Amino acid sequence: MEVIRQGSRARTTGRPRDACPYPADSRERRAWFEGFDGSAWDPGTRVPHPAVAIRSVAMARDAAGAPSHASAFA
Repeated sequence: MEVIRQGSRARTTGRPRDACPYPADSRERRAWFEGFDGSAWDPGTRVPHPAVAIRSVAMARDAAGAPSHASAFA
């Protein structure tokens, strides 16, 4: 969220769009441009943070009825 705010602040203070400090093809750069342009990413191109993706996979596995570690040893 902070990166989006940085992009928005850059626009309101008159900085050019190419003033983005983040590397090309990074999530941070896309978020900065999202704030600068006042637009959202195309949902098909969004990539979750790796920690969120791992947690989502584990939650889906648990919801599907996969045995937990405790019940596997019971």
